Amino acid sequence: METAIFLVDVREIDGARQVFSADVFLRLRWNDPRLASSEGLRVLQANAAWNPNLQIVNRVLVQTTLPEVLEVDKDGNVTYRQRFIGQFSCSLDLRAFPFDRQAFPVMFVAIGFSPADVKFVKDNETAMSSKLSITDWNVASWDAGEHPYQVALSGRSLAGYLVEFHATRYFYFFLVQIIIPMTLILGMSWIVFWLDPNQPGPRISISITSMLTIVAYRLLLGNFIPRLSFLTRMDYFVFSCTFLVFLSLVTVVYISRLQLIQKESTANKLNNHCRWVFPGLFLLVICFCFLLQLS
Repeated sequence: METAIFLVDVREIDGARQVFSADVFLRLRWNDPRLASSEGLRVLQANAAWNPNLQIVNRVLVQTTLPEVLEVDKDGNVTYRQRFIGQFSCSLDLRAFPFDRQAFPVMFVAIGFSPADVKFVKDNETAMSSKLSITDWNVASWDAGEHPYQVALSGRSLAGYLVEFHATRYFYFFLVQIIIPMTLILGMSWIVFWLDPNQPGPRISISITSMLTIVAYRLLLGNFIPRLSFLTRMDYFVFSCTFLVFLSLVTVVYISRLQLIQKESTANKLNNHCRWVFPGLFLLVICFCFLLQLS
């Protein structure tokens, strides 16, 4: 059975809901000698003759736009065309978010037929549109081919055909909207270590302001970061930045306490060390959350 797939469009990928929206065109061709006739080209209802009874395993909300018909020529060559538009489910590993690369499948299965009964053969006209609607992912590659589907409960295999494209998320948006602003807030919290330790009022005020700013910013991040049951790379980064700002506040209060109990030498020494310790800790956070992942 010649199988041609054309990936018309990919409109949206929702990582938190584990779904993507796509537009897929399917064309099947096979020969059925029982339908040979001298009448020429005929159009039959799909249920009026044998057909592979295709279903999409990972469909969520999909509609078809073409009539369910078969085109049959005088030699019994049958052509079936259908276009599927809607949402498809996918299992994504978002632990590397936002530097993740994912696979997005569309799995067709011939219900009631084993791989021995129906054999899908990739048609040379299988292709993907050169321009897709999706803006926050880069579709790097795709593939299509016969792929038997294993039924979990019975253990039997069904004839199947898998179309799968691989996409890499554009992380520049998250760099501008999350990583850089969080870094600036951290920098604001480090300024206190360059101020006069004998003026605890302004130092503590700046530290508290930094803490309130990063807490407020974290509330806004709920619109950008997927709500998952596990932590992603971005979650580790945001939590680490929040902890560093809080640690900076605690350190400033502790230095002020040392000043009050007449331990100015210790206070100044700790203050000078913190000028380089906190940026060093932040570099470790960057390495752990992002640089190691990229390598």
